[in-house]
Amino acid sequence: MKKRLPATRVYIRDILEGFFVKSEGDFEPNYLITKDARKVYRAKIVATVVRDPVIAEDETYGKFQVDDGTGVIWVLGFRDDTKFAKLVKKGDLVQIIGKIAEWRGDKQILVEGVSKVHPNMWILHRYETLKDKVEHIKKAKIAFEIYNTYGITAKAKVIAKNKGISEDLLETIDELYAIMIEQRAEEALEEEIFEEEEKKVDETLEEAKKAILEILRSKGDRPVSRKYIERKLQEKFKAEIIDDALRELLAEGEIYEPEIGYYKILA
Repeated sequence: MKKRLPATRVYIRDILEGFFVKSEGDFEPNYLITKDARKVYRAKIVATVVRDPVIAEDETYGKFQVDDGTGVIWVLGFRDDTKFAKLVKKGDLVQIIGKIAEWRGDKQILVEGVSKVHPNMWILHRYETLKDKVEHIKKAKIAFEIYNTYGITAKAKVIAKNKGISEDLLETIDELYAIMIEQRAEEALEEEIFEEEEKKVDETLEEAKKAILEILRSKGDRPVSRKYIERKLQEKFKAEIIDDALRELLAEGEIYEPEIGYYKILA
């Protein structure tokens, strides 16, 4: 029988700010790497239910939302695990154990167990979570210094061992850096694409403004209706672009509206 991985006490904020890693192997578990380089396979949280459970009619799916004061997250159950959603209601203080998942960029907990707890459990959970976090950060600080100096080399592993730092922690830091670099590259690419699209829109808007001014000039002193402008330019520009162009020309004082829906060039 495959040994169940231990559950790590964490704050919801640690989950939301962490990096979800989907395993490449079919039988390898997914996990989360927190910003302080903790690898979390199963999470244990204590939180308040802030939304009543939603359960599918055929009871193959259920979910509810919880808040621990550091963040809010959805807890989901499928098939047999839907039963856990029936055990809680809005306002309950609960302890939850489950695997971390991600759907369309949003972190979630796939529930494995839920129990209502006494308010004192909230205090104990906060204490134990903070205690574990502080102990980890002390080791992580040393591990980051070793990694930043020697990388993931054999020398780094020897130095880490002598300082009581596990090789796993160095490897987790290496993985964390790789994820962060990849994410920054993706963000830079998205920003570049957005800027390019924005540039195209700006160029199109300027072309539409010029086309409108040409139409108005061709009509001399006669006011030109919006409908006429839209009809003349409909094959080249979308209606939204024409509308934006008219608004900008009015704001810039290039044209004016002698009557509603009619335009002339400001002499």
